[in-house]
Amino acid sequence: MQTIKVKQKKTEKKDIGGMIIGLIFLAVLIAVGWFVADNLIISREVTVENIAKVWHIPKDVDGKEIEYWEFIDQPGENVNGVYEGIAKTYKQNASTNVNGESTRYTFTIHPPAEGKTHPELWLVPEPGSYKDKNERDQKSMKIRISRVTRAEMTVELVYDRFTTKTTRFITDLF
Repeated sequence: MQTIKVKQKKTEKKDIGGMIIGLIFLAVLIAVGWFVADNLIISREVTVENIAKVWHIPKDVDGKEIEYWEFIDQPGENVNGVYEGIAKTYKQNASTNVNGESTRYTFTIHPPAEGKTHPELWLVPEPGSYKDKNERDQKSMKIRISRVTRAEMTVELVYDRFTTKTTRFITDLF
């Protein structure tokens, strides 16, 4: 008796469509991961270009007003590591979207002081928005920035020696 070897034909075809869909899904997953990391996780250097946008403090659950901060890049020279710009703050009624009174400041970004790790924004009201030096000094303030991403900024608002507020500024990505 002689044995005959029979080769079976491969009846299974490779699923090319499934592979393409899998690769597209993987590419979308990587793109979403990169988008989230780039906007929410990766910290940026504190420069006027990185903070020049409209930020707002997240409103409370029953918040009737939303506090907005707008930082504007002012073309000029960087003198000794100090950047300059214009800041504007206002409150907006959450239900009617009507803006309240606004205050304009000129700000400078100062590198971290000795022994400190975070840069500071020194805000001084623009000329004409105060009557005398005492009033200007009362309205002046500092903002310590501990972290900046494209979507959020962690700050400490320093109104005077005894009054501070630690909060987050967030911005719309789209």
